[in-house]
Amino acid sequence: MIAQDFRGTAAEDAGGWANDGRGKLALVPNERNESPLVRSVCREAQATRFGEQQLLGQILGAVRAAGYTLPHTLIVNYYVALKTNPFVILTGAAGHGKTELARLFAEALVGRDSPQYQLIPSAGGWPGGTGEDQYYRSLQAQFSSWRFIELLHEAALPSNLGKAYMVCFDALHPDELDYYFATLLRIAPTGEKRLNLPGFPADRQPIIPPNVYITATVNTAEHPVALSRNVLRHAGVIEFSTPQRAFEHTLPSATPPPVPPSGYQRLWLRAALHDLHDAHARLVAILGRDQFDRLQYSPDLVRLVWRSGLALTQSVRHELTTYIANSFDAHGVGLFDARDPLRNAQIAYGAQVIQRFLWRLRDAADAELRRDLTHYFDQFTLTMSQQAVA
Repeated sequence: MIAQDFRGTAAEDAGGWANDGRGKLALVPNERNESPLVRSVCREAQATRFGEQQLLGQILGAVRAAGYTLPHTLIVNYYVALKTNPFVILTGAAGHGKTELARLFAEALVGRDSPQYQLIPSAGGWPGGTGEDQYYRSLQAQFSSWRFIELLHEAALPSNLGKAYMVCFDALHPDELDYYFATLLRIAPTGEKRLNLPGFPADRQPIIPPNVYITATVNTAEHPVALSRNVLRHAGVIEFSTPQRAFEHTLPSATPPPVPPSGYQRLWLRAALHDLHDAHARLVAILGRDQFDRLQYSPDLVRLVWRSGLALTQSVRHELTTYIANSFDAHGVGLFDARDPLRNAQIAYGAQVIQRFLWRLRDAADAELRRDLTHYFDQFTLTMSQQAVA
């Protein structure tokens, strides 16, 4: 039943115009007298007033109002990574704002205390002290899996396909990360996400609705082991390795954040590019053929990548192209740098290359290379923190 529900509803036209956002769109005049079709057209017209720059400003404002000083580049990196990847993993030491960023992002999009955002916590360290670590982690995983499935079922309802659903698996143990993102979640070559539930044949596994966005946080100071390649194959990875002063928490604003405009959710749902051909065409249209062909990361980063002996494979280059295209809005304005398209593309390129190589080199024998690459990443982030959310 679950498999049929997910597959059937996710295959519906993603219009799902009813019930967009929180509430029924009070902006529509004469709602009692108009037909559902007319009301939906009016709502669509209202949504065209917003753009991604306004949505990103809403998210930056939510972070600022909550009292967090996070680098502008880091927030935009998370924004673009969620648009581009099946799921995003935020790594780093505790206290750097990973979970807070996921929560504030969701609140800026769907509102505070919305059922469209679910925080699913880790089992933590207590199972290890029982002597039955595997048993209790298995119970926790099963319980959390059903919470996750309930959210997916709600997101797949036809009336909810115009809404965004956000889930954050918080402070996962490496075993839990493998369970959720290598065992429970399967990514097809087409990018389709399915749940690998026991008892269902492969072609009847539940499809995760496209309006569900998944984040996980991992405390790499507590769990310093390298993340599984099976997990990271499809993940967007953002490492919070910048010094603590870049993540200061000040007093939050006394004014509660406003309810997000309902059109933001539909805008977010239609903003992402996943087709490589479309991504390529967008970048050529924005940068021109010559600049696109010569686009590369900085000379300093080129030297670090050369020292690593790693190469950008064709699949990684395709991922880079899609990510860079998603760093521009539909009007060709950059999300990292709204004034300079080439600089925006270079920032996006560098951010992705750094993140791709940081996790691959976590266990590398060359400690000096790891240190230099991490230092470059820190400087890259801190340089852009001049645009930080103050």
